Amino acid sequence: MRPPSMNSDALEAAEVPADAIGVATVTPPSDPQAMVVLPAPPAAVEVAEGAAVAEVAELAEGTERTGAPEGSEIAQGELREPASGAASSGESAVHDEPPAPATVPASPGAVLAQPTRGLRLAPGKRLQLRVGSAGARLDLVAGWRRTRMLASRQIEFRAGTASLAEALPPCETLLLALAGALGSIRGLPCDVVIGDTWLLYDVIRADLRALAPRVADDVVRSSLADIAGVAPEAIETRWQAQPGGPSSIACGIPAAALTLLLALLETHRLRPGRIVGEFVHEFNARRSLLDSRSAVISLVRETGTQLALASAGVIAAMSFELGIRAPEELEIRARGLARGAGLELDGQTRYFALLPAGWLPPAPWIAVPTTI
Repeated sequence: MRPPSMNSDALEAAEVPADAIGVATVTPPSDPQAMVVLPAPPAAVEVAEGAAVAEVAELAEGTERTGAPEGSEIAQGELREPASGAASSGESAVHDEPPAPATVPASPGAVLAQPTRGLRLAPGKRLQLRVGSAGARLDLVAGWRRTRMLASRQIEFRAGTASLAEALPPCETLLLALAGALGSIRGLPCDVVIGDTWLLYDVIRADLRALAPRVADDVVRSSLADIAGVAPEAIETRWQAQPGGPSSIACGIPAAALTLLLALLETHRLRPGRIVGEFVHEFNARRSLLDSRSAVISLVRETGTQLALASAGVIAAMSFELGIRAPEELEIRARGLARGAGLELDGQTRYFALLPAGWLPPAPWIAVPTTI
């Protein structure tokens, strides 16, 4: 999936440490206590059922995954991309070789690649599915400390989606395409990273551990359902207490969407791995780079920005800013979020922008490369 455009009007925004946020991870049903989930997105976002495969990348084993094109640089507040080898904001990049005729049934407009020759699914391989607001990408990867991408398929939704449940069916095109290219993907573990447009996070200023587990779950579900404007039974929720005080991070996902996602993986005989929100995925992976006494953290994507405030290493407040991507506006939104949380941003506050590798934001934002 192409990273969002970045300029002065549109800031784009390993090993998981012991204090990483784990609440947003959904693990296989065999470990129900660790499951986490998140609620319906803002009504302003929508998707057409037809999806087009916008990018096909076949990489030889050992090739490391990359983010933005190398050589991207900032000039007078705007990101300047390399003149050659980079796709424009309105085009899709095709790497290595042009798409070949489809080898498996495809949805209207889909372009799939020929089977990859000589790629064996040895132990240690796994799938990673990212479901964003404007499209989805499926990667076959290997390795943990230094992830290598072996093959990739990507689609761009032709219109906005109204819900995560509507974004998931087109993802089957990716699974069919990769299965057709590799011969089989059955039995592989599949991690899922869900765009924050579809999720809801909240920081609850209370020590929920003092409550009975069922009561604490009901408190979290009612809180998130009230924010999302849905019935409590319509969402699945999980929460995690934070160190250093009476504070817990809560998140939720539409129950129907979670059921649909697990059914999609089961249909293709895939083993559910980690199912996590994109912000939490990147925060955990880059935790050591985001450490600061006071920090504003942004992850900008197609439909808006996930903002978070961290104080003394603890997430103090979170909000999804729909349609807001300009760095100046994000600074204003961050100050408003801080006031609501009873915090003050000062000269020691650091502004981190989680961005694809090679992309640079204007000051005062500090680029931290994303992993996907």
